[in-house]
Amino acid sequence: MDTAPIGDLVRQARTGDARAWQRIAARLYPFALGIARRRLAGSGLAEDAVQEAFLAAFCAIGSLRKPDFFPAWLAAIVRSQCMRLALGRHADASLDDMADGGLLPPGETADPAESLHETRLRAALHAALDALPGHLRETARQHYGRDRTSAEIAASLGIREGTVKKRLHAARDILREKMLPFAGAGILRVGYMPVTDHLLAMAALELYRDRPLPVAPRRYLSWQALTTDLRVGRVDAAFIMAPLAMRLAASGTDLAHVMDAHHDGSSLSVASEGRMRRLGLPAPYSTHQVLLDHLAATRPELADLSLSVINPSYAISSMRAKKIDAFFCAEPWGAKCVQEKLGRTVYFSKDILPGHTCCILAVRREFASRHGGVVRDYVRTLTAARDRIRSDPALGANILAACTGVARDVAHSVLSGRLVTFDDLRPRRERMEVFLPIMRHASGNAAAPPALDLDRFVCPDFA
Repeated sequence: MDTAPIGDLVRQARTGDARAWQRIAARLYPFALGIARRRLAGSGLAEDAVQEAFLAAFCAIGSLRKPDFFPAWLAAIVRSQCMRLALGRHADASLDDMADGGLLPPGETADPAESLHETRLRAALHAALDALPGHLRETARQHYGRDRTSAEIAASLGIREGTVKKRLHAARDILREKMLPFAGAGILRVGYMPVTDHLLAMAALELYRDRPLPVAPRRYLSWQALTTDLRVGRVDAAFIMAPLAMRLAASGTDLAHVMDAHHDGSSLSVASEGRMRRLGLPAPYSTHQVLLDHLAATRPELADLSLSVINPSYAISSMRAKKIDAFFCAEPWGAKCVQEKLGRTVYFSKDILPGHTCCILAVRREFASRHGGVVRDYVRTLTAARDRIRSDPALGANILAACTGVARDVAHSVLSGRLVTFDDLRPRRERMEVFLPIMRHASGNAAAPPALDLDRFVCPDFA
């Protein structure tokens, strides 16, 4: 149990000590959530109120003149957020207005450096709001700048309230990442894609919001963008296809494979009409290319297919537009294709190479070396999420449907039918050896060993 005086932690957090802020959040999140749940009983808004309160507290922590009073100060902010959400009261106020109204203490501090830090935080928040994509910017400005409710924002912009909530959810993830430099080091930026293979990333985020881990997830729709960001360090870790991660590692990006993300989980879908001539694959160096090579050993006609790179989220629209006749990618897109009667499944990956690994959690080794505890805690959280959804496929289906937009029954069919599995996710060398042939093919010399140290790449230290 953390027994450090809260005032000391607040003083440390003001200097940019990320660990101090994490300890504050871990200690006071249950306290804040209790207040919110009592005031918003039955509304499902308690967690939103607490998240908004912690964001406000983070941005204004430099203005707190008496750090020992932080819990009472936070409680006032939580109550204000609860009132706004419960009553739809239009405060039309910024953080400065909240301070003027007595919800935040006055801005002066005894230490000029603290005032400067607070000023920089506010400037960073406003800059982050300005840098949001156009469709998110005005929604976030009204919410964070004028404290408007989602209903009020929807009315002012002429859009659905559900659209406002989705935009605020997306904006919050971006703002969290933009503010990382002011939270200090040790924040794990994790990239993932909206596919069943990455369900654990989505489930951990949804199921354990009450565990304030220093993790900033980032959603991608393109394997190329995700791979590039992992290579250049815009993310510290990624749920990524093993061949892509291995290719990065062989090219000089020092990565540690700390966990399998899943096993099996893909399907080859063919349009209802016509022959399979143009096949969409998610990436040039993909698990699916390896599986296709296995199939071609007994079906040589597959080697003559015209191949295109199609990101999973666009596979169905590409087939509907007749840009491709078939696609081979992660679920739930194959199941959705069948549901929409657009095509049929001809192979599940579990039947081609049973129990195969596809995606893994790869972490930049520099981050893992400096912040091993963060990586270890994240792996434990992912494992806990795995246990929850493995024992309750309906729960996993709800999360998958919410995060991908597919129907819940489609998501449930993928999980309950064990088209994808999450057993024994400890990283193992022999599973990666399956992908060595494609590494040799990429090098242009089938006889040469790939420039990859598998013993270094496969890292079970965090399992």
